[in-house]
Amino acid sequence: MGCGASSPAGDDPAHTPEGQQSRPAAATRADSSVHSQGVAESDARETASQESEPGGQEGSGQLQQLSSLPDVSGVKFERGIHTLLGSDVSSRNSAQDPKPDLGTLFKPLMEEHARFLFNFVLTFHMNSNSKGGTQHKVENLPVTKPKLEARQFKSHTMDNVRVRKMCDELLQLEDPTHKMADDSAKGKPWMRTLQVSRGKHIHSIRMNNNPDVTIGGYFIISQMLGYIRGLVSLDLSSNELKGAEARVLALGLKFNKSIQELSLKENSIGTEGATSLADALKQNDTLLFLDLRMNNIRGPGVCVLTDAMTSNRCLTQLDLRWNYTGESSDYVEQALVDLQAFCGRNLKDALTRTRAMMEQEKLSALEESSVDAEGSPSVGAASPSDQGPADVPNGHSSNSESNAPSGRPGEPAQNGVVHPQMDLSSGDLRPDLHPSSSDITVSSDHLMDDNHIIGRLEVTIISAKNLPQVIWTSGKDGEFLGLPQAYCVFQCNKQQNQTNIMKKDWNPRWDYSCTMNVRSVWNVCAVQVKHSKTLSRTHREDSMIGTANLPVGAVINWRGVSKSSDGSWRAYHRPIAAGRGSVYHVCKGKDRDGKETDVFDSSELAAKAYDEGAVKKDLDKAVLNFSGEAEYIGQHVKEELFPLAGEDGVDVIGVQAGVSSAVKLRLKYFDLTFNYLEICLEKAACLPRMDAGLGSCDAYCVLCFGDYSYKSRVVRNSLDPCFKQTFRVQVPNDMPETQLQVQVWDWDRFDDDDHMGDAEVQVSIDSILNGTLNGGYGVKKAEEGGPGQGKDYMKNAKGEKSIIHLAFSYFPAKVTPKAPLEI
Repeated sequence: MGCGASSPAGDDPAHTPEGQQSRPAAATRADSSVHSQGVAESDARETASQESEPGGQEGSGQLQQLSSLPDVSGVKFERGIHTLLGSDVSSRNSAQDPKPDLGTLFKPLMEEHARFLFNFVLTFHMNSNSKGGTQHKVENLPVTKPKLEARQFKSHTMDNVRVRKMCDELLQLEDPTHKMADDSAKGKPWMRTLQVSRGKHIHSIRMNNNPDVTIGGYFIISQMLGYIRGLVSLDLSSNELKGAEARVLALGLKFNKSIQELSLKENSIGTEGATSLADALKQNDTLLFLDLRMNNIRGPGVCVLTDAMTSNRCLTQLDLRWNYTGESSDYVEQALVDLQAFCGRNLKDALTRTRAMMEQEKLSALEESSVDAEGSPSVGAASPSDQGPADVPNGHSSNSESNAPSGRPGEPAQNGVVHPQMDLSSGDLRPDLHPSSSDITVSSDHLMDDNHIIGRLEVTIISAKNLPQVIWTSGKDGEFLGLPQAYCVFQCNKQQNQTNIMKKDWNPRWDYSCTMNVRSVWNVCAVQVKHSKTLSRTHREDSMIGTANLPVGAVINWRGVSKSSDGSWRAYHRPIAAGRGSVYHVCKGKDRDGKETDVFDSSELAAKAYDEGAVKKDLDKAVLNFSGEAEYIGQHVKEELFPLAGEDGVDVIGVQAGVSSAVKLRLKYFDLTFNYLEICLEKAACLPRMDAGLGSCDAYCVLCFGDYSYKSRVVRNSLDPCFKQTFRVQVPNDMPETQLQVQVWDWDRFDDDDHMGDAEVQVSIDSILNGTLNGGYGVKKAEEGGPGQGKDYMKNAKGEKSIIHLAFSYFPAKVTPKAPLEI
């Protein structure tokens, strides 16, 4: 359960071949790259797949749902299934050519496989948490994997052509009316690629170690996933999948109603691919296991997956081992813990549903036995409609109406039996169906409560830079490239806001602000930049220009700072010019006692150490915590340009060749237990001349307040510089009167900077609330020969006193903290 459990695909001995399927003599001439791993269906199921049932509508329902899929690489799903698989599905007539009810046909197998997977996760988790090596097992659940009709393709034998044939045959097995693209295979009783005869069904595909399959092949697989109803296991590990291929698979996974186990380990889908899979998890209601080990998924990708689990009520295991999460991993660790809690919630709900179904089966068996005891006709003399459900292992019935509801997963049958994907009322589980509460660890109730918030996020979408050309459509001229009419959609914690549509511009500016509630530090802020064909309103078919994702934890943390499990803080820096795979450097600095160390007792000291290390490595290009060009700098605030990524996960290149498109955001986080003080450095006036050649001044300011020390931007060649920067600090509830010192400096390119003077302000909460602190303060000359403030005020050449203009804002905590404040 959760990210730490192992996958059945890689660790379970039940994946070994159960036996070999007998084949006719003609099979010896078939492709030897396919291995048969077991007989999946009983004779009754084989008969049911060959017989025609009047009124079957499964195929048409799937086609209507699949037709609503979006475009992929310029090919619509509805049109793509015709061209790539060669099936004119729109012309089928189910009344003339009836098909079997696939929901009823595969229902018993899906239930048995799901129960085995539940038992596997549960047993693994209990054994990993047990003391003394005690082995646990769950009674009344299958301990061996049910026999699946599986096909495993040899390494480096699959390409896009063979993938098309495989998907074509899978659809033909489930729907005899499916028109195959290969005319030579029509009407033949033997499926050459799958090595199976008609009347059988394939329930497991293992196509690992086949890197020759490109995005076109995965597009066909995605098409097939939208139709198939009997495939429960799919293994695509070690296929060199990237973010683009993962996005294509995710589109088909959204509409799939059969896959319970999916393995994508040892690929390179990255954070972009994880984001696409997270979108699929929000809609999918059948997937129970997802293996994403060794996929180069970084911290934002882990947070996106955890955020998606708030909407997913089915997935019981998500394996994310061996993915490097990054240098700022404290909020990622919290995401992994909560991810395991969400998986535990889904597992408990699944066991509750399983218990109800097993009790229903037991009740049906008792009713049948009581009827037999009263003198019911013998089985041999009764008609099939009069017979009760036949007993099969693990409490399942074989294709009976009483225990096999028809319809899609999640829909109740007419007799009251509920599909495993249906939610049942919660209740205590029997001891033989679940472990004790100490074995399944689920987080506190507030994690599952959508109304619980820990803070709020104030978002300002400022502008976009260097957007690319977009496709315009005109009835007269057809398609042509032009300037975008861009707008932004911002999403966080199931909340959404949208900016206005800006007229054609490469660099649109919105300055749009909104506020959203935050549930956890791993909530993801998602920004989508789109193009609209009209200025009046948005459209459903608006094209996507690019997206940017940022976890809330990245806003809360100082840049490069991470909290360790022991409560200490560390700083890590990676040079800007470093190549991919470069190691992060541990930053060293001075603690409160003046000793050099790399472990700090506060995040502010660690952030200072990061700034010192970044300046040494990156020089003028360094992006720092306590200085910069942004309008807002400080605690729990981030303002910068975020590069836009396309739907394939690759950076969007704008109209300026070789330069990535980006969106500028300002994110201010307000913790409910924190008090915030914002100091606005507005401007300075009447500064003296410091540069002899130009007779001007290159001024900047340094603000010292308690443990905080901020540096403003440098305003060149101005005696009345306008800074317009706000610096944010955290203050305690009972903050005493504290001194704010504003140092004025003159920047020099080749010599040391000159200390011009200081202004001092006594700050208290009452004075801030009264508004008496806002205004101008005189700057006194710095003492010659050392630090300190002189007695005389600094004046310009006209004898006017130099002044610093400041403004203060105070934001009190909404909830009184019960413990010392921590980030």
